[in-house]
Amino acid sequence: MISALWTRLSANRFVLIAAAASAAVLLVTAIFLLGGNSDERDDGQPKLGLVTTLPLFWGEGDLGEIIQQASEPTRTYQRLDSKYQVRLIDAIDDKSLRSMHLLLLAQPRALAASELVTLDRWVRRGGHLMVMADPALQWKSAYPLGDRRRPLFTSMMSPLFKHWGLELVLPISDDTSAEAVRQHGGLAVHTVTLGAWQQVGGTGGGACAISADGLVAECKIGNGSAFLVADADMLDDALWVGSGIRALSGSDDFDNMRWVEANLERLWVHRVGRK
Repeated sequence: MISALWTRLSANRFVLIAAAASAAVLLVTAIFLLGGNSDERDDGQPKLGLVTTLPLFWGEGDLGEIIQQASEPTRTYQRLDSKYQVRLIDAIDDKSLRSMHLLLLAQPRALAASELVTLDRWVRRGGHLMVMADPALQWKSAYPLGDRRRPLFTSMMSPLFKHWGLELVLPISDDTSAEAVRQHGGLAVHTVTLGAWQQVGGTGGGACAISADGLVAECKIGNGSAFLVADADMLDDALWVGSGIRALSGSDDFDNMRWVEANLERLWVHRVGRK
């Protein structure tokens, strides 16, 4: 199965490996200079590997711009880091994943074929993964579309999704940028440009169940599992952080983070339950 995925991925040499490598150097340097993601922390909380182009921790821009901003992480990142030991992962390989209890890929950069194969293998061996993949990200940015400093506009993980028997699509409507609030698990999730999952013939032997609205696909893959969300905008602080009276009380306007936290907790329970 993994060899089949590798064969398919090897044919897709359009991945911008050079650009990704350049961004990787900047990211690692910025994290070091800003003092985040310290490996010294060990408070007993599960380790959550985070792969993303979203400005959750380091902000937007080149290294100099990131340092000048000197801004604190977003509320989304702070919430995740309050429950997990968040580890920002740049290169996806066996070494970087070895100590991770869970993984969260939130609109990640274009991954090399070898990285997608590594992810597939990690899940099959018992890993548990949440992917938030957006077909048309609406995250506000100071940079134009196509600028490498801007969060990735559309997900580039389709080879892996297809291997698992899924396709990420953007439903056609008169107003694809309209905001929407959906009820999932009794929680109100606020987002924009919701994507949807569709089943296709996969070669990886994954068994995926798609929610009625297409927003979520839950997959059993080998000894592990993947919880796939057809949206990444919901992580934007602007869509859920409390305002007005709620800001004073510390409560949220919408349940975006409670929903993400609840589903990460489910993945953690699955992992612990297999031991």
